[in-house]
Amino acid sequence: MGKGKVMTAEELHFLGIKVVYKDMVDKGYEVLNVRQELDVNPQILARKEGKRYFIVVRTTVYPKKGILFPHVAADVLKHAAKHQATCLFASVGIANANGENDEEMGRPEAGGEFYINYEGLQDFPIL
Repeated sequence: MGKGKVMTAEELHFLGIKVVYKDMVDKGYEVLNVRQELDVNPQILARKEGKRYFIVVRTTVYPKKGILFPHVAADVLKHAAKHQATCLFASVGIANANGENDEEMGRPEAGGEFYINYEGLQDFPIL
């Protein structure tokens, strides 16, 4: 494995957003706005077939995937209700493709190669 710089939380988050963005565009969503700041929710505002969507993206490193905390879900649901938007969640896991064991795979490097664990947009949980 190389000795490159391990990605920061911000870099991981932005990579996850890019994965979700591309998937959404490929599926016919019109992306209206993207916010990459870690403390801003939702990250993506989109529209498809006249419906508005708020998408929360969470990204973490192998072997995990991003999780949606209940307090974040509640805040986004409240905001979405004001705008008649449907909330969706995108969970992304990033692994270092050049890692030779679990520890190395859990340390993605900036500019490196990655395995992406993303299963598409999910409905928000019922709170």
